This record gives sequence, C-alpha cells and structure tokens, in this order.
Amino acid sequence: MSNEANLARRMVAEGLGTAMLLATVVGSGIMAERLSNGNVAVALLATTIATGAALVALI
Repeated sequence: MSNEANLARRMVAEGLGTAMLLATVVGSGIMAERLSNGNVAVALLATTIATGAALVALI
C-alpha cells in the first residue's frame, strides 16, 4: 500500500472517530438536559455516565 493511500485511510479513520466522539458528547448532553428537568446535578451526572459508557464502547 502506498504512503498516500495509507495517509488517506488514517485521515478517514481519525475523522470518523472524531465525529463519533462529538456525537456522543453532544447527544449525552441533550439527553441529560431533557431527563434532568432543570436539576443541574442530575444533568452533570447523567452526562458523565452516558459519555463514559459511550467512550468505553467506542474504544
């Protein structure tokens, strides 16, 4: 495999990984805000747990 093809492949993998992480963090924040009914502590806890679980699944 040539260096250019290898570089392109690595860049696509990095882009997909970054997109999945971004979707995870934004999605968990939205989910936590909807479930917490204005309680900041519950929102932070839900965001932390959901983000941590998604990171474990992605890694």
